[in-house]
Formats: sequence, structure tokens, C-alpha cells
Amino acid sequence: MISPDPADKLVSFQKQKGLEFPMLRDPDLAVTKAYGILNEQNGKIPHPTAIVVDKQGRVSYFRVDEDYKVRPPTVGEILPALDAANAP
Repeated sequence: MISPDPADKLVSFQKQKGLEFPMLRDPDLAVTKAYGILNEQNGKIPHPTAIVVDKQGRVSYFRVDEDYKVRPPTVGEILPALDAANAP
């Protein structure tokens, strides 16, 4: 997860949801802008997005939902890309 939120908010969210993957901060929105997922209407937050990057740094899955009410898909939809990204 990449978010512009403060570190304490990310840690709280991670604990609340029982998440075990890294939470990365993007306070200046550099990563958000680089991936082209900045919500231009708001300008301060990314669109809900799911990205899988493989071990070589290649994007193997990319989905952006511009409507903030729509969230990235379930793990079941992303799982094939995760498996491929972790393949030897």
C-alpha cells in the first residue's frame, strides 16, 4: 500500500486491518504522480489503484478506479499476477 497519509495513521490502519505487507508513505505524491494515478479533481490523493510489480521491477498488473467509491479488486482477481510476480 502506498499512501500520502502520516506514518501513525498508516500504522493504525495496518494494525486495525491485520495487514502484514509493507505500508509505504508518499507524502509528496511523487510515486502517485509517476504512476499517473493522482486524483486531479482533489489533487491531494491518488485514485484507488492496485499495482503488482514483479521481482525485476516490471508492472504485471495495473488497475485504476477513478470513482473513489470503487475500490481495487479482491485478492482473488489479483492472485494470478501475484503468483506470476513471485515466480522464479
